[in-house]
Amino acid sequence: MFKLITKILVLSLFSSIYVFGQNEISEIKNQFKIDRRTTIYEVVYDPVTHSLKGKTNNIAAKKALLDKYKGKNIKDSLLVLPHLLPGQMPFVIANVSVANLRSEPEESAELSSQVLLGTPLKVFEKLKGWYRVQCPDQYIGWIDASTVKPYSEKQLSEYQKDSLIIYTDFYGKALRDTTSGSLPVRDLTFGNLLVKGKASGNYTEVIFPDKMKGFVTTKSVSRLNTWLKHSESYGDDIARFSLNYLGTPYLWGGTSAKGVDCSGFTRMSYLSKGLYLPRDASQQALIGEKVPVDSTFRSLHVGDLLFFGNTETKRVSHVAMWLGGMSFIHSSGMVRIDSFDPKAHNYSEYNLNRLLFVKRIKPETIKLKEGNLYELPN
Repeated sequence: MFKLITKILVLSLFSSIYVFGQNEISEIKNQFKIDRRTTIYEVVYDPVTHSLKGKTNNIAAKKALLDKYKGKNIKDSLLVLPHLLPGQMPFVIANVSVANLRSEPEESAELSSQVLLGTPLKVFEKLKGWYRVQCPDQYIGWIDASTVKPYSEKQLSEYQKDSLIIYTDFYGKALRDTTSGSLPVRDLTFGNLLVKGKASGNYTEVIFPDKMKGFVTTKSVSRLNTWLKHSESYGDDIARFSLNYLGTPYLWGGTSAKGVDCSGFTRMSYLSKGLYLPRDASQQALIGEKVPVDSTFRSLHVGDLLFFGNTETKRVSHVAMWLGGMSFIHSSGMVRIDSFDPKAHNYSEYNLNRLLFVKRIKPETIKLKEGNLYELPN
């Protein structure tokens, strides 16, 4: 009985110490408003070794956490990322039309987002056949090493100085040569970035990040700077491009012609005019200016973003784009057009009842810049 009581007391002590340690960790997480989508903060307190273990890429948060334990002789076993092995490249570039970004380093893990061909990614670490990377929009996830090409800082700089072009068709193929019946090298989707090679009649040679070469029709690509300079219009053109996605299946984490979630759809639609929206609906809801809304919806402009969710908590869970005439387009099951007009065949009472607010975004606030196009976070 004495041994049992002692064991219970010891376990109780360790439990209280562990809870105390975790409270400190949670306080720092709240203080720095850490978002797991864009920041790595995987920290635990080990009461047995009296140490902090795990990983983070937020140096300031780690310092603040250690300051809380100052004078308590805590052992710092917290790994700061990036953590690269000798000879390991600090960057990778997406080498397929659409590379999947997952929550864990395994194919069965949740699809967090997708990365378009030619997009540079910052490497935090490598585990077996997976890289943990950070995208230009700060999103963090795991990407299959077979879908990317490693680059050094110098190589990445040289790559971005090359004659980059953007694939502007909705979907297509890069062919081995320009002869009739030529087999494809890889598929391509809108927004893919490639290095321009030689032009040959109606075809242009393109070079992939792994130096593989192929040919596409010249009219399906555009020089980046030319494309951006001619991307000054807004609303109507974005809405017109968005119609290409009609019937495209809903895909959680999807951001391409192969499948889109609600925010992936609005992001890709805006990208058609060189505008780069944040990744998720809740992030998109934080930018732009609110538009007053009444039962007529006359104050809305084509291209405005509609945000839906819980009307009590005001938590955003869905986004759509206004088309005018009481209609909006969104990815729900598939990309579809619905209406707020009770007389319309596609009337959506469900979405009308959960509409939270509407935002109008100034193009200059999310316009991509000439040059590298996608800039990695520091």
